[in-house]
Amino acid sequence: MADDTPALAVQGLTKRHGSGAGAVDALVGIDLAFARGTFTAVMGPSGSGKSTFLACVAGLERPTSGQVLIEGTDVTHWTEARRTRMRRDRIGFVFQDFSLIPYLTAAENVALPARLSGRRAQPEAIRTALARVGLENRAGHLPGALSGGQQQRVAVARALVTGPTVLLADEPTGALDSATARKVLQLLRAAVDDLGQTTVMVTHDPVAASYADDVVFLVDGRVGGRMAAPSVDAVAAQLAHLDQLTGVAR
Repeated sequence: MADDTPALAVQGLTKRHGSGAGAVDALVGIDLAFARGTFTAVMGPSGSGKSTFLACVAGLERPTSGQVLIEGTDVTHWTEARRTRMRRDRIGFVFQDFSLIPYLTAAENVALPARLSGRRAQPEAIRTALARVGLENRAGHLPGALSGGQQQRVAVARALVTGPTVLLADEPTGALDSATARKVLQLLRAAVDDLGQTTVMVTHDPVAASYADDVVFLVDGRVGGRMAAPSVDAVAAQLAHLDQLTGVAR
């Protein structure tokens, strides 16, 4: 595998819901590549295809046409069993609602990916993951005894503990106040800078997007444009003029 092979790529990705006159095209010929060790924000209005894009990339939905490639391997038509293993071993997830198991401690939640794959969770790896997010002293606490920000930091630790090829974050700061959100975004940024993690984050927040290396704008299921080195003001201005996006990289 060449060094420049993207961690994640989609080619001609299309997703149609329904059929006939009532069909809705959620994605229309998406071509994107995400280099290893980069942080990309995906933005767009409601109905632009952001969630469908993430679901297709994660193997949760099958695209109508096109390809999803993980480190150059086409995983589009893998069986459900193989896609489940892929999600468990090669993709990390961070969700808006944290998605922690309420009756498991923070350490047990972080250990869950290994347990689900039939491997013994390595205590040192769990400690290191929790220390990275500043929660080594909360390892024995249940989610209900943690603040929302602490729960999301546990979720980040769980997503990173296996060293996934790609980390997918779906509105990871949507349920957090601004100060707590900043801490979570700093952790995601540090994972890219310090660990070389490839991260793709769906967000509606220009502040969150400013932590990324670049922003992909989706409009009506199509790539409307890209913005490198995004600032809060530049992203906010572009979101206010989505109808002017032309599909030319910015």
